[in-house]
Amino acid sequence: MRASSGPYIAADVVRACAGTLLCGSPETAFAAISTDSRDITAGDLFVPLKGDSFDGHDFALPALEAGARGCLWSGDDTRENLKRFPNIVLIQVQDTLRSLSDLASAHRSKSHVPLIAVTGSSGKTTVKEMIASAVGRSHRPLVSKGNLNNMIGLPMTVLNLGPHHTLAVVEAGINTNGEMEHLARAALPDVAVITTIGPVHLEGLGTIENVAAEKFKLVRALADSGTAVLPHGNSYLESLTREVSCKIVRFGIESGDFRAEDIVSLSERTVFQLRSPGGKAEISLRVRGKHNISNALAAAAAAYAVGVTPDDIAEALSNFAPPALRMEIVQLSGGRILIRDCYNANPQSVRAALEVLASRPNHGKLALLADMKELGSQSELLHSQIGEETARLGIDRIIFIGSFGQAFASGFQAAGGSADRLILAGDKDEAWSIIGSDIKQFGSILVKGSRAMKMETMADRILEAQ
Repeated sequence: MRASSGPYIAADVVRACAGTLLCGSPETAFAAISTDSRDITAGDLFVPLKGDSFDGHDFALPALEAGARGCLWSGDDTRENLKRFPNIVLIQVQDTLRSLSDLASAHRSKSHVPLIAVTGSSGKTTVKEMIASAVGRSHRPLVSKGNLNNMIGLPMTVLNLGPHHTLAVVEAGINTNGEMEHLARAALPDVAVITTIGPVHLEGLGTIENVAAEKFKLVRALADSGTAVLPHGNSYLESLTREVSCKIVRFGIESGDFRAEDIVSLSERTVFQLRSPGGKAEISLRVRGKHNISNALAAAAAAYAVGVTPDDIAEALSNFAPPALRMEIVQLSGGRILIRDCYNANPQSVRAALEVLASRPNHGKLALLADMKELGSQSELLHSQIGEETARLGIDRIIFIGSFGQAFASGFQAAGGSADRLILAGDKDEAWSIIGSDIKQFGSILVKGSRAMKMETMADRILEAQ
């Protein structure tokens, strides 16, 4: 990744990272900051990061050979051979990943434009893109690309904040305790949005209470003048709100400062009246599902917090199209539809997707589901509960792919689901061999699973076979 809203001055880098200048001039100006040695251009600062199977320090030499003007460095080994490059700036830091957040924080502190940061158990990217759409009429926003929301993606996004931007919208994603503090420090938000709280990343966070506490650290980072946008009546968050002094704005379909009234579900749109402190406005939402009404309300609250009018918000959200692989309604031959919602999956998002499938008027409903990852010790229980929900919704045919099929089946059957409606498959190839020849019999098809399951390949097969 590369950030190019410099110049980034060596002395400022040393100060931000609490580092030590080992060689080079403190007045050196870097044109860009890069974490990828393959993406280096002349004059860049290279930040080598460590992963599970690689160490970016191994690529410092190629980065300098490619024209990098400087390099951050943690550890004592092999740095001497880097000093042979003329005019190189070498900065010793304790941890290059943490230094990336420190650099972002220092860069952000120089900018006085409003920054909206979005986190939550599900809906982050959709809400972030909705906000970007809503503020786009009155601002030139910097917006996180895709789901670049982690310890690398968010700081690099902030480092791209330039003088031409009048606002920023970033996404903050975590999966272990302690990460949000770094992300919040990098973003220094003026508005913090929490979309939902639910059972996600339990492998790293342990409990839903921990999920709420970790995500709420984004709100704790707000100044007293900041605004927190929170789901109305969320029991995991309410007690935490008493510990902060920023403004709290709540959203909810039925209750909250931003809520939906007179909801009408049409074949391809959901129409409702946005009720807000600034008045009412009609929104005709192109993305389906009650969860997307909630997402729209969260986006509306965030946009209103930075001065966007309800009418402009409504017009922007009425024209909003979902990000790729997130509740995409794709038309198939013969009036059939494919719900391509396979970017990721957790219990909340799977329930929401199944409700959308069940609400479709098309005859014959097929759900192609797959494992929900990172749920830790609660994996089997949560898959069983999704099985129960699928049975209650009366989906005509379900194919479950992955290692938690038996847990899903136990819940499905316990809730009265008929065994002949459910098929368990070990992998996607087996699933396609079972259903491929019959795919045209189904009028509405949902494809849903965690990112690791790569269920978009199943969606591609359906499109090819239509």
